[in-house]
Amino acid sequence: MFSYSLVIRRLMIASLTIVISRAITSPLLTLFLSNKLGLNQQDVGLLLGIAVFIATLLALYGGYIIDRLEKRRLLILTMLSSGIGFVLLTFAENLYLTTLTLLVTETASALFLIGSKAILSEHLPVGLRAKAFSLRYTLTNIGYAVGPMLGVAIAKVYPIAPFLMAGAIALASVLLMSGIPSDAPRDASTGQPQSFLKTLVTLKNDRTLIIFTLGCLLTTVVHGRFTLYLSQYLLVVANPQRTLDTMAALLACNAITVILLQYQIGRFLKREQLRYWIALGTGLFILGLIGFSLADSLVSWCVAMFVFTLGEMIIFPAEFLFVDTLAPDELRGSYYGAQNLAALGGALSPVICGFLLVHTPAPTMFYALITLAGLGGWLCYLSCRRVALQQN
Repeated sequence: MFSYSLVIRRLMIASLTIVISRAITSPLLTLFLSNKLGLNQQDVGLLLGIAVFIATLLALYGGYIIDRLEKRRLLILTMLSSGIGFVLLTFAENLYLTTLTLLVTETASALFLIGSKAILSEHLPVGLRAKAFSLRYTLTNIGYAVGPMLGVAIAKVYPIAPFLMAGAIALASVLLMSGIPSDAPRDASTGQPQSFLKTLVTLKNDRTLIIFTLGCLLTTVVHGRFTLYLSQYLLVVANPQRTLDTMAALLACNAITVILLQYQIGRFLKREQLRYWIALGTGLFILGLIGFSLADSLVSWCVAMFVFTLGEMIIFPAEFLFVDTLAPDELRGSYYGAQNLAALGGALSPVICGFLLVHTPAPTMFYALITLAGLGGWLCYLSCRRVALQQN
């Protein structure tokens, strides 16, 4: 990482700290909201789903704004919003105010993700982007490996402490971005950027982007919020203490897998072979979900998590690389914002899983997720194949 410029280095570190701040609360959020607001698992899933759904739609316009305004200041604003939002969650008593707070934190997270990817592409030549995306995803996974375990451990001592710590980390991350130079002035020869309406028309006419985003949406139902639906499932089939212990073990397995194998997998990702990597990642998701549905011991849960994590490590950087291949330089933020609509799968995930857990036998949830993973992977494969044929 030391070979990159100051902007890229600080962005990488800020990405890690922001992920840690979110990951600290991820395995605790459903249980925390359930206890504070007196909601069942279906209602908690609906609450989280609404917040993610609205935030994702707002991020589509956010991608357009990122193409027009200074990206550094926008990222600082998202960090401040996240930090304040996490602290306010500790006062969760009113359903509507809690929903508004969740909406703020989810929107800030989406905009940070879009803006950071746009900055990476803007400051790196095409040949180095794949490596940088892989490194960024490695750091993201390290954050999600460390954060949840830290959150679970702290929650056993003081339940609201993980949310306070998450807010403090997000606010401290502002110092990293405030220390880098502002964006270069926009070249006047390029003229004024097109309107938001014209940008939407451009995105709508890119059929490859639409098909790929739809496929990503379906697979995001599976991998986008897996800690939420696994904790929902465990709360149905086990008591709260066993849920915490199992989630801690699963997150530890996820962490070890990422730390040992992420770089080895990421360095082999090539633009020309993305469709094959996506097919492999989808297959690993399906195998992992089958393992979850059959798990009857801590060891079998961890084996399933290992397989599932391998798929996750492939799919995330592959999606970023594919959209980077499609996006024109002047619309990079808008393309990332459009592809971020796939995060609607994260909004649907707790809603779908909560409904299935209430109204059907618990393992049915995994069978539905297997179907969505297969369909989503197939659409992504078709999109990559379409681009490959056009290039040939």
